[in-house]
Amino acid sequence: MGKFSYKLVTGDDELRQAFEVRKQVFVREQGISEDLVFNGHDNKALQMVVKDGERVIGSARVKFLAGNQAKLERMAVLKHYRRKGIGKEMLLFLDGVLKDKQVKQVIIHAQLEVVPFYKLCGFNELGLPFQEAGIKHIKMCKQV
Repeated sequence: MGKFSYKLVTGDDELRQAFEVRKQVFVREQGISEDLVFNGHDNKALQMVVKDGERVIGSARVKFLAGNQAKLERMAVLKHYRRKGIGKEMLLFLDGVLKDKQVKQVIIHAQLEVVPFYKLCGFNELGLPFQEAGIKHIKMCKQV
């Protein structure tokens, strides 16, 4: 493990690797249906990756909504790389990208077990928990 790089996806190979991270985390680890993880929204979304050298070890996508709002989705980091500050750096990187795109608010449907992480990163809970893909989530938001 060396220095990690945070960047927007720029080619098919990076996108393929981002999808593999997503598949590993959501489909294999969490048992979520591949149809839900890959739901047809990827071609309209902003995609980012975290790389360890040439290997993609984290990914996320952002969908742009109405009214200067964006939704962060499918944020994932490979198990071996978790708890090393990568998720926080992903969010900081995306804050900069989204500010440049005039986004004012980011929302996320956070799995309940990671709510403390998102709170530390400036997100606030909205509403009550709900089921999504068979896992309890809660809507959270943050001003950019």
